[in-house]
Amino acid sequence: MKKIFCLLVVSIMLSASLMAGARQQQQGDASGRVEIRASYWGDTRRFDLYDRIIQEFERNHTNVSVIREPASFGDYWDRLSVQAAGGNAPDFFAMHPSYCIDYVSRGVLEPLDRFISDGVISTAGWSQSILDTGKWDGRTYMMPMGVTYTGYILNLGAFRQLGVAPPSHEWSWDDARTIGMQVRAALDAQGRRNVWMFSDVSASMDVWRYFVRQQGRELYDSRGNINFTQQDAEDWFAMFREFRSLGIVPDAATTTEFATATLENNMFARDIVISMRLMANQFWLYNTTFPDKELSLIRIPGSRGSRAVGEYPEGSFFGVNSRSTPQRQLAAAQLINFWLNDERSLVLFQLDQGVPANTPLVQRAVLPQLDQYNSVVVNFVNAMSVIGTSSFHPPAGASEIDALFANFGEQVAFNYASPADAARGFFNQAMEIRARAAR
Repeated sequence: MKKIFCLLVVSIMLSASLMAGARQQQQGDASGRVEIRASYWGDTRRFDLYDRIIQEFERNHTNVSVIREPASFGDYWDRLSVQAAGGNAPDFFAMHPSYCIDYVSRGVLEPLDRFISDGVISTAGWSQSILDTGKWDGRTYMMPMGVTYTGYILNLGAFRQLGVAPPSHEWSWDDARTIGMQVRAALDAQGRRNVWMFSDVSASMDVWRYFVRQQGRELYDSRGNINFTQQDAEDWFAMFREFRSLGIVPDAATTTEFATATLENNMFARDIVISMRLMANQFWLYNTTFPDKELSLIRIPGSRGSRAVGEYPEGSFFGVNSRSTPQRQLAAAQLINFWLNDERSLVLFQLDQGVPANTPLVQRAVLPQLDQYNSVVVNFVNAMSVIGTSSFHPPAGASEIDALFANFGEQVAFNYASPADAARGFFNQAMEIRARAAR
């Protein structure tokens, strides 16, 4: 009997210990300290910048320690997808509108409205239109780091050396073909066969989205239905197949070789291409990384003569893991607020991911510090904001469709499929994916 009583006492003590441990895991240790994981994409320079911002946060929130988990853009999404599937996503992580709804539907993104209403995340000085970019179905799932637009960066010195006039701010896809052929002829005359006008973006659905918008359509409508056509895809694949055959963009093997290259080692950095697609907020980064290059920033091709404006407000966002403990969610929300609303952060962050949304703070603390390159970014974003039109967040299944588009784009690039066959296969499978996701 005594033995049974002792076993019962041990069992009760063990259960109490496990319950206390579970409570401690949910609420943090007795000292109130909490450790969170933060994940984001970028390059070595950005990682150093973000590390400085997080250090400032940790100095001002001494109970929170942050484990940094940086990655390149492509590796970031591969890793996050695996982590989310395994229930091990970071507590604080970067997000993109192209993937937002997928992660909402997976139950990974936590609604942030309670943190906003409680004042943990301040929206003072933010415009409603900017806040709305992080919403889906009436809830706020993401806080925008800033507003930016896609453009093209030009190496003006390279054009000058070739004796070719660079594209104007407003240029069409026909202009891209014409100027590309002039560049090809000048390069061939110099025996430079392994240099091209611009990089091949034919497998990028993000860039194709501009092309579709220039035809007067969105990729998806407000209900998430597919709004692009099979012909849109065929025209795009066919145009870039011609660009490859004319030597305007690199061959498929070269494009694949540099697909995951860092900023310091990409094709533009190594003068393999003399222009490429670029998010406007990265213009400063390229100028400071390559001070010997004379660079300019213009609109994406197709802006001249298109039926509709391709540009729409873009930017990256921060989100919180819905499966984290309440204490880690709170710490992640505090990190978001510090990053986007604290002068100590913004004077470091500046325009890294676009023009920050806290307008009064930006005007007071950031704008006076901007150099000539960031001033170009602000002017570009302001100009695009006047003409850009709103867009819809891609629906559930969109990331799978993105991957499908990349696969068919690569098949055309390597001549494994014709533009017509690739467009047909992509369109039919995309329709199946959306139908499955909508069930």
